[in-house]
Amino acid sequence: MTKKELEHKKHYFKNAASDAKKVISRGNMFMLAIGILLGGAFGAVVNSLANDVIMQAISSIYGGNADLDKWIVHNMKIGKFLAALINFLVVAIFVFVTLFLIYAIKNIHDYRKHKNDPITPEPTPVPTNEELILAELKKMNEQLAKNSSHMVEGK
Repeated sequence: MTKKELEHKKHYFKNAASDAKKVISRGNMFMLAIGILLGGAFGAVVNSLANDVIMQAISSIYGGNADLDKWIVHNMKIGKFLAALINFLVVAIFVFVTLFLIYAIKNIHDYRKHKNDPITPEPTPVPTNEELILAELKKMNEQLAKNSSHMVEGK
C-alpha cells in the first residue's frame, strides 16, 4: 500500500459520504433494491410520521384542518402531495444515512487493517507509445536545430 493510498483511507467519513453519493448517482441496481426494500419495510412508520405527526403539526399552524384532502390552494390539492413529499424525504434520508454508515464502517475497517502495512513507493508510470514517439521527435527536432545553426555559422 502506498503512502497516498493509506492517506486516502485515513479520511473514512469523508470517503463514506463520497462512496454513498457515487452509489446513488451510479444507479447500482443492488443498492436500489435495498433502498426499495427499506422503503417498503419502513413505509408504514414513515407514513404515520408524515401524516399523523408532521402534517398534523403543519395543519395546526395553518388553520387546524387535519383532513389532507381538504388542503386546497388555488384549486390544487396540496395536502396529500406534501405528505407524500415528506414521506419521500424521510425514506431518502434514511437510505442515505444507512449507506453512509455502511461505507464509514467499511472505510474504518480498511484503514485500520492497512494502517500498519509497509509503505510501498508509488510505481513510476510507464510512458505510452505516444509519449515515447513524442520524446523521440523532440530529440530529432533539437538535433535538426543544432545542425541548422551550425550550417548558418559555417557560411
